[in-house]
Amino acid sequence: MRDDWLEYILTVDIFNEGVDIPTVNQIVMLRPTQSAIVFVQQLGRGLRKAPGKRSVLVLDFIGNYRQSYLVPIALSGDRTYKKDTLRRYVKEGNRLITGCSTISFDEIAERRIFRALDAETFGTARRIKQEYDDLKHMLGRIPELADFEEQKALDPLLIFGAYGSYHQFLKKKEHGYHVSFTSTQEQMLRLVSQKLAAGKRPHELLLLRELLDRRAAVSEREFGRLVRGVSQTMPIAACSVAGALSGGFFTSASLKDGVFVSFKGGGFEPSARLASALEDPEFVRQLRAVVDFGLGRWQENYSDTYDGTCLVLDEKYTYEDVCRLLGWGQNVNGQNIGGYFYDAGTNTFPVFINYEKDDSVSDSIRYEDRFLSPKELVAISKQPRHMSSPEIEHLRCADKTGMRTYLFVRKNKDDNESKEFYFLGGMRADPQGFREFVMQPANKPAVEIRYILDTAVKDELYDYITQPLE
Repeated sequence: MRDDWLEYILTVDIFNEGVDIPTVNQIVMLRPTQSAIVFVQQLGRGLRKAPGKRSVLVLDFIGNYRQSYLVPIALSGDRTYKKDTLRRYVKEGNRLITGCSTISFDEIAERRIFRALDAETFGTARRIKQEYDDLKHMLGRIPELADFEEQKALDPLLIFGAYGSYHQFLKKKEHGYHVSFTSTQEQMLRLVSQKLAAGKRPHELLLLRELLDRRAAVSEREFGRLVRGVSQTMPIAACSVAGALSGGFFTSASLKDGVFVSFKGGGFEPSARLASALEDPEFVRQLRAVVDFGLGRWQENYSDTYDGTCLVLDEKYTYEDVCRLLGWGQNVNGQNIGGYFYDAGTNTFPVFINYEKDDSVSDSIRYEDRFLSPKELVAISKQPRHMSSPEIEHLRCADKTGMRTYLFVRKNKDDNESKEFYFLGGMRADPQGFREFVMQPANKPAVEIRYILDTAVKDELYDYITQPLE
């Protein structure tokens, strides 16, 4: 037993990070913070393991509990600030956390955290600038894009979403930042930052890296070698990548100037705009930084793909992500998808389920989609639909035609930030599971479809989706 213990050490911005005293078992907070990175650093001083240490006591004398959403951020390591992800962690933390550690929130804590999440708006300019300033203060210089990853600071995707690119953010934030690009160069950075840097598919990023290195055309065969080991059939991938990097896939007019390549004669030709843009070494450096960031995200989060697709089981995707990653020739608006959509070019049929229906939704379209078990789902068709309707025929004949049906589910679409669906894998319609009925009060025909999932939904995710938060 040691006899030289210090009962308390009082510090002001000295021991936030870089100090490791594993035996610390009490944290007393005497300063307010709304910064996730500072809160995580301070709390982390007490989260080290030590012999005989069973827990850490945190005493909050200043009211940081009002930002109680910082607790799941700190404990989960999530830097995306996605409310759905944080709610899931609060509800299912014990089953999500790795190793022998455990975590649980009592009902009062859950309600406080959920209320704090509901009231908070993440991704605002104020919060982004605050988190940026904290990182800059810690480094003593303007952070590079890679610094956010190395220091586990603010997710750069929040910056890309709010400002378009890190370059645009620095132009507005840093008075001493005097880098200037042409409008085309800025649009190129914007396209890669906002549409590709999440790393949900590496094809475009690998091709861009090759173009940056060689400054010449890349044949389809050479492209095939680049993406070897990345599971998607080559012809679909090449055409889809060309659509994304030529600007043709995306509907946003603000991205049309970001044209990198044309796809003809079996290869990717660098555009004249790209060739001109690459004459600027600083632009090349910044574009490469975004490409490397995106490939790092792919390797970390999206490289373990599912059954010959570019999708990862239990990861989250937007409508646009799904259209692109399934290799569709164009982006289809979510309203036009309307719950499901058949793409003839790829013979794929993604189904999108909003599991919780808002009270304001009209009874005429309040479809009773529901899980029967982790491997069984009942979903309702659009209306009016009959057993002879084309999409019902596609589902009934899928075994013969080879059509692949995929399931995407989100808990509640009314969360302003919840535009992504969990990918739950492939499924097939039960041949005996079709039932035509009349939807009330609209008095229109619809078809109830019973699906069998190829892979059972994990228990923690199934519980989170199907059970109410309170």
